[in-house]
Amino acid sequence: MACALVLLASGAGAGEEPAIIAKARQFLGGDEALARVRSLRFIGTLNSFSGSAPPVSLVLTYQRPSQQRFVSTSPAGVEVTGLDGEVGWRRIYEAGDLGKWRDETLDAAQVARLRAGTFESLAFFRGIESVGGRLEHTGSVWVSGISCERVVFHHGANLRFTRYFEVKTGRLVKTETEDGTSIVEEGDQWVDGIRFPQRLVTSGRGADKRPSRFIVEFTQVQVNGDFPVAQFARPTPALAVPAKR
Repeated sequence: MACALVLLASGAGAGEEPAIIAKARQFLGGDEALARVRSLRFIGTLNSFSGSAPPVSLVLTYQRPSQQRFVSTSPAGVEVTGLDGEVGWRRIYEAGDLGKWRDETLDAAQVARLRAGTFESLAFFRGIESVGGRLEHTGSVWVSGISCERVVFHHGANLRFTRYFEVKTGRLVKTETEDGTSIVEEGDQWVDGIRFPQRLVTSGRGADKRPSRFIVEFTQVQVNGDFPVAQFARPTPALAVPAKR
């Protein structure tokens, strides 16, 4: 999505939070329940929409203040991506032989995206100013026949999440990223008084620029698990197998 973002007359001014944010947080379970969250773990499966590719098992962990660990397992191998504060890394294990791997150090743009994603997943739409970002309320719009309020979460000039919240309930109808990817949440599951989606339907374009659509199904959500900080740290060359998930 390439467009100039202009603050409309109906938008929020500096230091103001759009009223739809409070409604969205209430829809998810309310301020008291959301304020207790210090870590989240999502376990699930990624499938291509057409079913042409084998399923991928996913384990995604977020922990305050800025830690993330993403493990994907497929016939192609195991890929582990980590964020530990300002450090981002990736280790890719060969299929059928976890004793063989290659390491990658993520660049500044990749780290910034991981940090933004971690913050967004734990903040539940509030407090972006604390990490140097800002909100932009761009007014009302219809999405799939639903009256929505559109709010842009800016994490930098080239990193943003545009969210469409249902006016009536505060439900998140759709999220768009700056590269044109669209994410729609479906279904509900309640864990520790908080509403989480059962699945995500993501549409965008792959590395080959061809249309791509896939579904992530969450089979388990864990709230406030105790995850050792070592899980998020860059692994040493001596580590021959993935840490226990």
